[in-house]
Amino acid sequence: MAERRLFSAIEKIYKTVLILMTIAMFCTVTYNVFMRFVMNRSVGWADELARFIFIWMSFLGAVLAFKNNEHVGLGFIVDKIKSPFLVRIVGIIQESLILVVLLFLTFFGYKASITVMNVSPALSIPMSVVYLIVPFCGALMCLLGAGKIIALLRGSDPVINARRSVE
Repeated sequence: MAERRLFSAIEKIYKTVLILMTIAMFCTVTYNVFMRFVMNRSVGWADELARFIFIWMSFLGAVLAFKNNEHVGLGFIVDKIKSPFLVRIVGIIQESLILVVLLFLTFFGYKASITVMNVSPALSIPMSVVYLIVPFCGALMCLLGAGKIIALLRGSDPVINARRSVE
């Protein structure tokens, strides 16, 4: 039970970070639009900052969508299978293949992020900082994917459990 409360608290913090990033991006873009069209002065750093925030929000949002099984899937095929055992086997295979892809994403995302040496032109932020979101979110999704596989091996259905937590 304490584990569930901990994960719930972490998820609330995670969602709060996403909301704050959305607000920051909105404020940055609004400021830039105001400066460009009202003051006739474009602010170069605002475009870059909004782009970087959007990249980070997209990856962080993908982790949340993966946790709640909200990504596009082909559930109608699995829904036609009558045997609960076969549904579990298909789920294990599916989650295992996803985990393999996520491991590649994490590994090569990390390799790419540590080899980048350039900095962003307007903000002078090392691009490796921007690219680190790929292995970070990949690792989070690997942990979630492993948890889904373990749940399937134990006999519980993480897809149904995730749908219940969303509703």
